[in-house]
Amino acid sequence: MIPSERLWGLLALLALPMALAGFFPGLGGAVLALDALAVALAAFDFLQARRVRLEVERTLPERLNVGVANRVELRLVHRGGGTVEVRVKDDAPASFTTEPLEATLRLTPDSQTQWVYRATPAKRGKFSFGDVHVRVRGPLGLVSHERVFPAQRSVSVYPDLRGARRLLLSGAALDLVNLGLRQLRRDGQGSEFARLRDYAQGDSVRDVDWKATARRGRPVTRVLESERSQALLICVDAGRSMAAQVDGLTKLDHAVNAALFLAFVAIRNGDRVGLALFADGVKAYLPPAAGRGQYRKLVDTLYSATPSLTYVDYLALFKELNVRLNRRSLLCVFTDFLDEEQAGTLVAPLHRLARRHVPLCLSVKDTALQKLLRTPPSGPEEAFQHAVASELLTDREVLKARVSKGGVQMLDVAPDELSLAAVNRYLDIKARGVL
Repeated sequence: MIPSERLWGLLALLALPMALAGFFPGLGGAVLALDALAVALAAFDFLQARRVRLEVERTLPERLNVGVANRVELRLVHRGGGTVEVRVKDDAPASFTTEPLEATLRLTPDSQTQWVYRATPAKRGKFSFGDVHVRVRGPLGLVSHERVFPAQRSVSVYPDLRGARRLLLSGAALDLVNLGLRQLRRDGQGSEFARLRDYAQGDSVRDVDWKATARRGRPVTRVLESERSQALLICVDAGRSMAAQVDGLTKLDHAVNAALFLAFVAIRNGDRVGLALFADGVKAYLPPAAGRGQYRKLVDTLYSATPSLTYVDYLALFKELNVRLNRRSLLCVFTDFLDEEQAGTLVAPLHRLARRHVPLCLSVKDTALQKLLRTPPSGPEEAFQHAVASELLTDREVLKARVSKGGVQMLDVAPDELSLAAVNRYLDIKARGVL
């Protein structure tokens, strides 16, 4: 039994005649009668609330996405007469952010009522939802009866794959524009022959197929597209600097989301995609391969990846790649440049790899540091924080300039732009025939 504010108010009112009974003994009997009546009303209210027949069922996706407000629905079935007021709260995992936390609902007789809330996981992995808690308010509003409906369920939180799902559902490559992507196939660019078509105004003379023109008696243009079945190896840094939070997710989460979106586009484009997850050594390696089965392996490997609180050994990574990669490949390295001493060890081996492969470094901008510098300091402590942030960002720019030399491409973008920036740069590299 959970007393309501109305019951506490009633008891407060009864305190006055109890106080008067001390001065007027004749009121004692009336006070006891009023107290008994209050207790009887509360008991009646509790029994009525307890008699309400309810069923509760939770519905949620099989896979939740990290950093995304996932939809969770609770369905309450009221089997009985009379309108009932209930207060509902779900036992979501502690690391989830839920909005709203609870709800007050009015259930009409013999009805079904849905309550929808949003659950936002802060990290990937396996989690468990607990029971559903419902407080049924009595008809007099004096007390509530709390019930616990068993609804324990394990859920898996995966990287944010919404962009890949939208691309999978799109029927045409032109729909990529809606995602902010360039087309996968780009006529007139690339290195692999696609088809012949009639000459159109604006076509380059270099693309004219003179033999076909002579046979058909009219100008004919060769259409080229990016070569398929090329190799892309995605390297994801899982070291200590990737544990930093940026816009509600770790840098590793942002990198994993972008890596899987890039892998999806590349596999759909006919390329072979592999993975190297590394920190103080190579934690997991998948050789480049094509097909949906390979994409599932990539998702399963990155699903449980967590940052290791260790230094990053770039030399160990590139030694491994030198042994395993025999074919010229596009190397997409998702890493961080905040630790200058650690990231400085990346430069020399990456430049050596650029002689055989096409390296691309990708990192997430530290938006918190940039926001700090845009706010004028209000005191000595804030001024010191400004100085440290400015020095960190300056060192980062110097390191980026060093990495960019020697044929290494570089992208340093905001977290919400990383996925699209990675895919668009991949498409540019394919279109220019660099691989």
